[in-house]
Amino acid sequence: MAKNVGATSLLGAASLAAISLISYSTRISIYPALAVLAAGLAFGLMSALVAARRLFFLAGATPHSALLAALLAVLVTGGMDAPAYVLTVLLTVLLVYIAGYMIFSDVEPDIATSVLVSFSASTSVILAYYVKSAAGGADIASIVFGDPLLVGPLEAWIAVATALAVCLVVALSYREQVYIGVERDLAKITGMSVWLYDLAFFTLVGVVVGTMVQIVGFVLEHVLILLPGAAAAMYARSASEAVLLSVSSALAAAGLGLILSLVLGISPSGATGLVMLSTYLFLVTRSR
Repeated sequence: MAKNVGATSLLGAASLAAISLISYSTRISIYPALAVLAAGLAFGLMSALVAARRLFFLAGATPHSALLAALLAVLVTGGMDAPAYVLTVLLTVLLVYIAGYMIFSDVEPDIATSVLVSFSASTSVILAYYVKSAAGGADIASIVFGDPLLVGPLEAWIAVATALAVCLVVALSYREQVYIGVERDLAKITGMSVWLYDLAFFTLVGVVVGTMVQIVGFVLEHVLILLPGAAAAMYARSASEAVLLSVSSALAAAGLGLILSLVLGISPSGATGLVMLSTYLFLVTRSR
């Protein structure tokens, strides 16, 4: 029964995604919709991992790292071009590694995250003063708020490739990630290569938030990496159902957000965020 609920939810989300993809391809371009849907899939999977590892606080901090990385990349390269895109991902992964190393060294996750947020937020404020004038008029707002309508073929296919990579890693390591999240010390005692799964998790987080920050924006990343997994945790009766429900809610939010952006003429990122938040609040209300 649990799998049926998850499968039904995923089927409905896939239908919304298909409708939004067709609508965008006929009215604007297929690439913005493709990128947003790929982001929804990637973040839905990542959010399930975050919930399994019980690292919501760290996940909420990683978009700050992506913002800092994006601003620094733009400042170094002089614009939001391909080199800046690659540098953003690399710097984001490096910053997440630092927090991950602290956690692996038995520093409390909340403390490690606080250090990461403090450094990223403070440095981002400083860099923001220089980027606008020193980087050829780069639009900081597109990094902060996201502007999927600017997405071209390259960015769209990078987003799709990232989502597929997340699918592969989750399929190969989700059970172990859940085990580590529940009984980390026991996992070490039993000989599990906890460091390897930690490395996979932190790398995946860094790559996803670093890749998607210039597509959906710094603000929406907070919503998509936290709420799908939290919503799924309220109703899932198994680990597999948790993944399906997390992906379903994120993908449905992305699909419906794209449709609403066409109908109402609003930002796809803003619409997606509101749909995801409304879904979460609805589920919270029903669970009481």
